[in-house]
Amino acid sequence: MARSHDEILKQLSSWGKVLEISFKLQHKFQSIWTKMILRPAIDTDFVMRTWWQKLDGQYVRWFPGHWKLKDRKERERFQAKLHIPSDAPDEKFANFQNGKPLDVFMQKTLRGKSCSAYMEKGNKFLTIYFESQKDLHQALEIPCDWKLTISHSPFNRQPQSNKDKKKNLKSLKGKKADPKVSTSSNKKNSRDKPNKHNKVNDDTRSLLKIILNLLS
Repeated sequence: MARSHDEILKQLSSWGKVLEISFKLQHKFQSIWTKMILRPAIDTDFVMRTWWQKLDGQYVRWFPGHWKLKDRKERERFQAKLHIPSDAPDEKFANFQNGKPLDVFMQKTLRGKSCSAYMEKGNKFLTIYFESQKDLHQALEIPCDWKLTISHSPFNRQPQSNKDKKKNLKSLKGKKADPKVSTSSNKKNSRDKPNKHNKVNDDTRSLLKIILNLLS
């Protein structure tokens, strides 16, 4: 269940002073962009590029505000999925395995860098993100009370099956070769390109002048 905007603003005050903020509700997660003056301890974690931070007792993932989607998804390359049983008692999270709470077990034993919890078809899951493939494979070898399996980011493109490869190969064989373009035509196109480029620059300058006139 998504938290209200007022709740989030109140909780973020533990990190520092909020200057700007915007919210985006997604399919499984809630995304927040914020500009803040962080408290010294939180600022140190941010500068050290930690992958998560506690917000009102719950771990959340955070990223530098200037990062693009591909930069954020880079942290999802190596991940495993932990299936949380529906009848798991609260005491299990506090004493998950060998006397360690679940969050400590993930960080210290599994060497996970961050995690995210979500519901799928009535089942609870915890996705754990790792810094490298080596860390991921080592985590899968560690005995765990709950089922831990390898997972894949939806951002990563899945490899083609042999059936798809054969289908694509047949379609390529059936295509006719494109007709060759004459050399004179290529030369003409190369002469035209600078003119088109200059036209774009001129149009851009004109647009900037219009904007400046409107602002003045």
